[in-house]
Amino acid sequence: MTWRPWPQGLIGRVILVMMAAVLIEFTASSVVFERIDIHTTRSEQAHHLAEQLVVASRILGETAEPRRPLVARELSSRTATVQWGEGSFRPPAGQGGWLRRLHADMERWEPSLAGQDLRLDLLGGESAPQARLIASVRMDDGTRVQISSRVTANPWEAIWAGLGSVAVLSAGVLVAAVLLVRSFGGPLRGLAAAAESVGQGAPVHVREEGAGDLRRVARAFNAMQTRITDLITARTHALAAVSHDLRTPLSRLRLRAGLVADPDTRDALERDVDEMSAMLDSLLAYLGGRQDAEAPRRVDLAALCMTVVDAAVDAGGLATYSGPERLAAEVRPLAVKRAVDNLVQNALIYGGRADVALLETPDAIVVRVEDEGPGIPDEHHARVREAFERLDDARARNTGGLGLGLSIVERVAQTEGGEFVLANRPTGGLRAELRLPRTD
Repeated sequence: MTWRPWPQGLIGRVILVMMAAVLIEFTASSVVFERIDIHTTRSEQAHHLAEQLVVASRILGETAEPRRPLVARELSSRTATVQWGEGSFRPPAGQGGWLRRLHADMERWEPSLAGQDLRLDLLGGESAPQARLIASVRMDDGTRVQISSRVTANPWEAIWAGLGSVAVLSAGVLVAAVLLVRSFGGPLRGLAAAAESVGQGAPVHVREEGAGDLRRVARAFNAMQTRITDLITARTHALAAVSHDLRTPLSRLRLRAGLVADPDTRDALERDVDEMSAMLDSLLAYLGGRQDAEAPRRVDLAALCMTVVDAAVDAGGLATYSGPERLAAEVRPLAVKRAVDNLVQNALIYGGRADVALLETPDAIVVRVEDEGPGIPDEHHARVREAFERLDDARARNTGGLGLGLSIVERVAQTEGGEFVLANRPTGGLRAELRLPRTD
């Protein structure tokens, strides 16, 4: 089985699109709002830090040196630590991009810091999820006061940490979306199954459920199916009546032809009656359609093909069979036999002989019929499958039939879920293949 990355059903595709939309929306919004929140928090922290530096430097500047360490500890809080003394701090030229921007912002918020040799340092680096920002200024006596506080330097760590809650919320939304989509998909699947059965047997009633639009579609489909069933039933009854009414006079003509004294005239009349009977059988087989299709059952295809070949040989035709002595398959035996017989008769009439071969492939059973006639031009292969089509290049106008032989084969192939293939042989003649799916 070929793996396909995209779901083939409507429900699967709708769910996939909804999943993609929800994930993109939540991820994008999380990234954007988290960055905005981090930027706002960081700016507020820096602004607060600048105010604390100004206040601390003024208070410590008015305090005697012996008391400054004690006052610094009293000025500290849970989020910021104030210290006084000497220390080595990174000069502005050695600051990174974020520290330089923060340095400029703090001097803009508190202009007095510009003349106090404001210096910033970041312990842990800008790539760390949590870092400690240290800001210091020089007091009038040359000593320095510093304040340290924790800041979020890398926003991506906080963003990744918040994606867990986003995933849980997305999963909840997707579960609700899947349940909602499945409520639409059930009626659609029932409608598709009923549509496939139209014209192939008893009508299938579609339950009128789901949304209002789906109920109206189901109601309209049921009404349409009823009309189609009535039309097919009326056609079947008409065909049965025509078959009975036409066969009765044909039988009388055959009896009266036997009373003709002249042998040549009698033979001509009998051939005309046989041709009319064959035309009637072909027409009824084609117009019968799938409504009259028999039930599939397991049969021996090899015996079926040999029976058709033997009948052709008994009638004076040149026909051969090659293949296994036995090959079981589940098909509609009468329909398949008619299709094989049509192929054999076409080969005998237009190719002089019919070579029937029964082949097995990994995924199909092939009934191949070859002849030695003129073949059919490639551009006409589709045309000869149509009903009542006869090609002047490939068929003589004095041949019998209505041009339904290959049309019936095409219909049988479709009914069986197989394929009908035509091809010209390289050595001359036509190759016709009825490919039936394997059921074992």
